[in-house]
Amino acid sequence: MKNRKDAGRWRNVVLAAVMVPFGFAMAPVDVAEAAPSPAAKKGGCQVHAVLASKEGDGEIPRSLEFLRETLKDDQFAAYKSFHLVDKKTIGLAEAKAQSVTLSTGHQAKVTLLESDAKRLRLHLELTARSGEAPLVRTDYSIEHNGLFMIQAGKYKQEEVTGKLLFAFQCAARG
Repeated sequence: MKNRKDAGRWRNVVLAAVMVPFGFAMAPVDVAEAAPSPAAKKGGCQVHAVLASKEGDGEIPRSLEFLRETLKDDQFAAYKSFHLVDKKTIGLAEAKAQSVTLSTGHQAKVTLLESDAKRLRLHLELTARSGEAPLVRTDYSIEHNGLFMIQAGKYKQEEVTGKLLFAFQCAARG
């Protein structure tokens, strides 16, 4: 590669090629919040574990209303119901990894790498339920209050079986 710009382009192409077949989705979410200062050094993420099932009435519960537009997208058309399994908050401080363990057994670790007035750059690690191997380990850039979703495989909660999704919504604070 001739320069860093070419390397960045190839990384984005490869990342997109890997993420799309596995059900990854990125979409902005309209959340009314003031824009952070250009040099924000703190922030926070909401992590939602969502069970998507092929059985149900097609209704999206109130607890997942913020995901309505995303869950109505074609890539989720096969699913007839969505259930909130867990919700956690992660506080962010620049360059410090913060982690939470979800009731599913997965551990999420997020690091705020940098932010500006429009975007955040984050490092995300999500472990498998066993905690031994990472499902995802990546750096990504997203709009403030944007949404990053990860499909984590089959999951069963009580009598409901389906696919487990993780929705990460993060924003910086001044």
